[in-house]
Amino acid sequence: MTKSERLERDKFRLAEMKAHEDELRLNGCRYIAGIDEVGRGPLAGPVYAACVILPADWDVPGINDSKKLSAKKREELSDTILAGSVAYGIGIADNREIDEINILEATKNAMKRAIDACGEMLRDKAGQDATIDMLLIDAVRLDAGIPCEAIIKGDEKSLSIAAASIVAKVARDDFMTRMEEVYPGYDFAGNKGYGTAKHYEGLRRLGYTPIHRRSFLRKFEEEQSTGKIAWGNTDTEKGTGTVAKSGKVYAVRKGRTTGLFMSWEDCKAQTDGFQGAEYKSFADPAEAMRYLGLSASDNEEKFPEGVRAYVDGSYDAATGRFSCGVVMVRTGADGSVIRTRELSRAFDDAEAAKQRNVAGEIMGAKLAIDFCIANGIDRVSIYHDYEGVGKWADGLWKANNPLTQGYRQYVAEARKRMAIVFIKVRAHAGNKYNELADKLAKSALGI
Repeated sequence: MTKSERLERDKFRLAEMKAHEDELRLNGCRYIAGIDEVGRGPLAGPVYAACVILPADWDVPGINDSKKLSAKKREELSDTILAGSVAYGIGIADNREIDEINILEATKNAMKRAIDACGEMLRDKAGQDATIDMLLIDAVRLDAGIPCEAIIKGDEKSLSIAAASIVAKVARDDFMTRMEEVYPGYDFAGNKGYGTAKHYEGLRRLGYTPIHRRSFLRKFEEEQSTGKIAWGNTDTEKGTGTVAKSGKVYAVRKGRTTGLFMSWEDCKAQTDGFQGAEYKSFADPAEAMRYLGLSASDNEEKFPEGVRAYVDGSYDAATGRFSCGVVMVRTGADGSVIRTRELSRAFDDAEAAKQRNVAGEIMGAKLAIDFCIANGIDRVSIYHDYEGVGKWADGLWKANNPLTQGYRQYVAEARKRMAIVFIKVRAHAGNKYNELADKLAKSALGI
C-alpha cells in the first residue's frame, strides 16, 4: 500500500469513527465525551481511565484502538489529542483499591474520576455552565449522572472512545515504566505489569512489591512449587519488608544479574558454566536479600546504577521568600553511592511564594534538571514529598497558576533531551538525603 493510499484509508476511517458523534451533534449534543480504561488484566499497578472531548472539526487521522497502534504512534497521538482536545481527564484506581473492592468496581471509580476531571477542565475553558451532554463508553455500564451510551468494541467504532483509550494507555505505560526504576527485577517497563515469564520469574525471586494486586495472585500463592518469597507490608514506601523463612536460600550474583533460588539445582543452573558467577547460601531469606541489595536494613537503601535527586522546599513567612534544597546522588553498579552534590537557592517572587514550600520544591526539581542538563546526564529520578511535583509534571493534575503551568512546560521541554522520573516519598521519613535537602532549603533562607 502506498503512502497516499494509506492516507486515504485513514481519512475514510476517521469519517467512519466520527459518524455516530456527528449524528449526536445534529440531535443537539454539543460536548460529547468518550471514555475508556486500560489495565484491568495486569498483576501489578493501577487501572487508568481517560475521558476525552474532541472538537467537532477534528481532522487528524490515525486514531484507532490503542492496542492496534505502535507505542511510538500512541505517544505521538496522545500528545496531539491532549493539545487539541476541548477537555480531558485521567482517573486512577490503585492496586489497594482493586484488592479492596474488585477490579470492576475500581475501574468504574477510575472512570468517574476521569469524567470529573474532564468536566472540571471543560468548565474552566468553556464556562461554568458547560456540561458533558453525552458520554460514550466502551461496553461498561456506568452510572455517571449524565446521559451515557455503552458501545460494544467502542474503541474501534467511536473516535472519542479511541482517543480516550490512547491517552489512558500512554499514561499507564509511562507509570509502569517509571516503576521499573523503583522496583527492578520484574520487567515492568517491558510487560507493564502483565503476567509474562519475566514477571513471574521476578515474583519467584523477589516476591511482591507494594504495587502488586494480591487478589490477582491467589493462584500463584497457592502453587507451592513456585518457590516464592512474599514481601511483608512493613514498609510500603520503600517497597521493602520481611520475608518468610522456608529452608535454605541461595543468593546468586552473575555480573549485574542477581537472584534468589530455593533449590540447589536451580542455583547450579544459574552458575555452572558462567565465568565470574558466585553464590552464597542462607538460612534466612531476608539475609540473602540484604546480601544482594534487594532489601533494606538499618535505613540503608540500595538503588540501581544512575543519578537521582532529592528535592525539598522551604518558606519564610517573615520575608515572603522561598527556597529549595537539592541533593544529587550518583550510584554505582553495585548499589553504592559514588558521589553526591548539594545545591540550594533562595527566591524573591511574591506570586510564586503564595505556594509556600511547594514553590520551593518545584524550583528544586527544576534546579536538579538544570544540573543534569549542564552535566550531560541523560536520566534522573527525582524524589519529592509533595505529590503535585510529580503530578503536575506528568500532566495528571491541572496546572492552574503561572508557577505550575510554567513548571509543566519546562519538564515537557526537558524530556525532549533526557528521561525524568518522579517518585513520591514520605516527608521526614528518616532518609538522610531527604533530610539534607530540607536542611539546605532552610539554610538558603537563613532559618
